[in-house]
Amino acid sequence: MKIFETALLVDDDHAFRTTLQAALRRRGINTRTAATVEEGHILLEEQPVDLVILDYRLPQGDGISGLDRYRRACPEAVIIMLTGFGDIPLAVEAVRRGADLFLTKPIEVDRLLRDAEQARAEQRSSHLPGPTTTLNLDVVERDTIAAAMHQSGGIVARAAKLLGIDRRTLQRKLRRPE
Repeated sequence: MKIFETALLVDDDHAFRTTLQAALRRRGINTRTAATVEEGHILLEEQPVDLVILDYRLPQGDGISGLDRYRRACPEAVIIMLTGFGDIPLAVEAVRRGADLFLTKPIEVDRLLRDAEQARAEQRSSHLPGPTTTLNLDVVERDTIAAAMHQSGGIVARAAKLLGIDRRTLQRKLRRPE
């Protein structure tokens, strides 16, 4: 049984958007797309969805600015905030404003759906619409470090600069067992 029947994917990167849309459709999820927060909101007004995947960095306003309206339009939907530039304060703000999950790019589709299904299960077990997922700081930190390492081509000094931390601190975090 599929957990999600319909999805809205809001991302300004055309290649990423079409690739993820195709992957979701192959898994039987009817997926519509938008390139801006406003386009996504218009689509949600026309037809609510089960799953919203929303990029943080978008033209004409970031994804967080649309969370309140998206949550009102689809109170039962699982809303995932995606970013390639995550940090802990941003993750906390996204969840506070209505996101169920905060994940960093690149992301595997199967992991995204597993995490979304877990968030849906937590929503249903609490009998409350809206965000119920607790934010796991270790996971956010690990994903943010992985995204920075990917973006920096694996160069620790560059990744540390992206993260705004000392290179030695990042090296310690990379050595820490999970």
